[in-house]
Amino acid sequence: MSPPIKSRLKSLSPSWQNRLRRLNRLRWLEKSRIVRRYGASLRRDPLGVGGYVLLDPELGDFSYELENEDELAGFLASALGSDRATVAGYLAEAHEAPSLTTELEARVRLRPDIKRPVQLSMRISWYAVARLLKPRLIVETGIYHGLGSLALLTALERNRAEGSDGRLISFDLDPGTGWMVPEQLRAAWQPVYASTFDALDATLAGEAVDLFIGDTPPEYEIESFEMHGAMRHAAERIVLLCAGGDRTPALPELAGELGAEYHYFRERPRHPVFSGAGIGLVALTGQRAGVER
Repeated sequence: MSPPIKSRLKSLSPSWQNRLRRLNRLRWLEKSRIVRRYGASLRRDPLGVGGYVLLDPELGDFSYELENEDELAGFLASALGSDRATVAGYLAEAHEAPSLTTELEARVRLRPDIKRPVQLSMRISWYAVARLLKPRLIVETGIYHGLGSLALLTALERNRAEGSDGRLISFDLDPGTGWMVPEQLRAAWQPVYASTFDALDATLAGEAVDLFIGDTPPEYEIESFEMHGAMRHAAERIVLLCAGGDRTPALPELAGELGAEYHYFRERPRHPVFSGAGIGLVALTGQRAGVER
């Protein structure tokens, strides 16, 4: 007896599952579940919530601007020992970069699953951190469309123009991810299509990680393994970012183990449904950065 259709669908790659969800005429039902999950109310915001359910193409990985981007500049400056004006300048720079604005709009023009204009959401913080730290090696877990990879590679390209070389290694299970990254930025990019449990240590052997960004599903076992794995290959200074904020205690626990300060930023999206997540950040230097090598 053949397996049920639902079981067969679950065996498909994430990109194919996403395509099939978009073809589903009843995808508004999934959007209704998303509305309930984030506590949005059709009664309180009929235009915003109704517009999302009926018209918005996104079923996750939401695109939005930050209402509190000015607060983000202060948060990053304080956590990373910089000044607010410098960080704010990098945030503004991201809004003007052609690869993240006009060129990206052209790339997504024929994609019905992408909302336009494309907003960087929390990834604008990744851009600013990469510009500020001038990392030689960034490691990212979770690629999906590749918007985060694109933001990081754009920052690395700007760094390179200023004399600071850098590379990005990104991990994802699905080889169909990362389509947003244009060919001209791929020379500094090494996508690895494998589980981090299988490939992280082997890929990073002999490397020194300056910036680690975890953007996989917020599961404690995954986040803890990846964060500790980054520490096994840490440079003299390493910054760890968790895109899920504190949805699991993995990064706060690691900070406690290393005697480091855990920083948390709560974002406020301009979005009718998504209430936002947050950014968890730990910066380590000297002996603490090398403690798990």
